[in-house]
Amino acid sequence: MTGGQPDLVLHGARLWGRPDCDAVAVAGGAIVACGRFSELSASVGPRTYLIPLGGRLLAPGFIDSHLHFMEAAAAAAGARLNAVRSLQELEQELRQAAARTAPGNWLRVFGCDESLLRERRGPRREELDRATPRHPLRLRHQTLHASWLNSRAIALLGLERPDFVPPPGARLSRDSNGRVESLVVGMEEWLAARLPRVLAADLQSRARAFSRELAAAGVTAFTDTGAHNDLAQFASLAELCAAGAITQRVSVMLGEEQVAHFPAARELCQGARIACAGIKFRAAQSSPQRVENVRHALEMGASCAFHATELEELEGALDAVEAAAAGLKQPPTAPCRIEHGGIITDDQAARIAALGAWVVTNPGFIYYRGAKYRDEPGLLPYLYRARSLLRAGIPLAAGTDAPVTPARPLVAIAAAITRITLEGDQLGAKEALALTQAFDLFTRAGAELAGWPAGALQPGLTADMIVMAADPNQLTPAELGSAPIDLTIVGGRVVYERGRPETITGIPGF
Repeated sequence: MTGGQPDLVLHGARLWGRPDCDAVAVAGGAIVACGRFSELSASVGPRTYLIPLGGRLLAPGFIDSHLHFMEAAAAAAGARLNAVRSLQELEQELRQAAARTAPGNWLRVFGCDESLLRERRGPRREELDRATPRHPLRLRHQTLHASWLNSRAIALLGLERPDFVPPPGARLSRDSNGRVESLVVGMEEWLAARLPRVLAADLQSRARAFSRELAAAGVTAFTDTGAHNDLAQFASLAELCAAGAITQRVSVMLGEEQVAHFPAARELCQGARIACAGIKFRAAQSSPQRVENVRHALEMGASCAFHATELEELEGALDAVEAAAAGLKQPPTAPCRIEHGGIITDDQAARIAALGAWVVTNPGFIYYRGAKYRDEPGLLPYLYRARSLLRAGIPLAAGTDAPVTPARPLVAIAAAITRITLEGDQLGAKEALALTQAFDLFTRAGAELAGWPAGALQPGLTADMIVMAADPNQLTPAELGSAPIDLTIVGGRVVYERGRPETITGIPGF
């Protein structure tokens, strides 16, 4: 330190990536010095808050580069079925959720995926009715792109009325008698608009609870990549941040229909504790209109992110970016992003590298959703690639895609190292990363992609840090995935301490 009194000093620590240091000094929400406490102690004054760490690890906080905050907060407030692996277990969980809900009230449940169930099919209407006879039920698919409905829900929504007109792009299956079957696809926004609205107080309570869940997992910043985000969503998230319901740093993407509102979104973010991350494009083939939207976004300096879990989706995204880039007068100032990159061939990897695009991968999918892929051995060499993409010079960051998988970066980091599924299978071992590379996905790389001065323990960067009792270098990947976070610090303010139910106050923040 060159002078002045720090607001906060953490000492007696092992620093991630800084073996020569045991202390960090913070002032004004930023790291001002890293070194030996014997050297930094001279700057400590009466207003300096000291946190002795007793040999615990101090590391940069995790940056989740791809999640869906509102959906994840809603899922956390209800029943979550991510771990269900059979229809029998599903029925049991639904009965328990119904028992906790007043009869007649909507039952909102999240997390079923037929590809992960032993029966390899979703629940039928009569099975849902048997489990939830007294409640209208919306059971959301784990991918967020579909829902199962029981008979009470179908009746309340009028899906079997003669005058019902499905929204554009919706798919409803019917049986031989013309009855709507349980699964409806492409109606998520339509359904959300017709279910009882969540009160503002409940929304804030949900946000506060999920933000704490993120903090408990060591997440200090995230990007909300909702494909339907609009200015109202920006305003809502900004209000939640201002109210302290969200303690993380937040960046948000606009949906592709909102390209023209990108300047307004950036203006809305000025002075708020959120940032506009760019434009999110849904899975679709390239078209003249999409190419024009991408070109317009890039000209405005917006990052363009493309949902691409399948080969065809990635092909459409690359076609659109290549065509849009060809029409630009100047190189784009913001990077394009491939979200998920579930399947990437060698040819597609070369095209991604040539465009200078990022891949925002989901190593947690290997662990939580690996059972979906184990029966397709031909895809495994191209599945959620990591090591080969880095070797090809493709910048790589990572997200949990919460609520699709739990917002637990340490589980995802462990999966990036081992490539082992929840069931114990190893998928694509050649794409495994070393520990430091896997950590980098959720720290330095995430900060670089978002444009945040964070992601490392270095003077001049924001004081976004976590404290762990154990050193990841001394843990097995299985131990790492379940290792607890003791402290989470955002901008020099402790927002989470394990064992304390409330946010700590009185420590300088931002």
